[in-house]
Amino acid sequence: MADELRTLVERLKAVAHPLRLRVLSLLEPGELCVCQIAETLQVPQSSVSEALRELRRAGFVVERKDGRWVFMSLIPQDQASLFLRGLLGEAAALPEVQRDRLRAEAVKAMAISVVCAKTPQEVPAEHGVTRV
Repeated sequence: MADELRTLVERLKAVAHPLRLRVLSLLEPGELCVCQIAETLQVPQSSVSEALRELRRAGFVVERKDGRWVFMSLIPQDQASLFLRGLLGEAAALPEVQRDRLRAEAVKAMAISVVCAKTPQEVPAEHGVTRV
């Protein structure tokens, strides 16, 4: 398989899971700490970390460390492929993504130290989160 085709297949696999697609869409407006992502999506931080690992491997996200916190963001706009831009455009219209972004605004209004100090929460059954 040609390298370009293999890369595209890997990118498709990276976004072919609801949690990873939601995480990717959540980062479009700007960077978030890993704990802010977990709090916003109401999933365990370990699930978010695993999703981010796959998205980073596919070349969609980058990380920045600030003290004990890790902030994630999309790759710079000038490096984003047409595939990524199109995918984010499609995802932005999804009701679930819109709800996630509204919740993220509320979470971002809280101090990061407060968000990251919260104990891990049980995953609500309606989220249907499976191993990433």
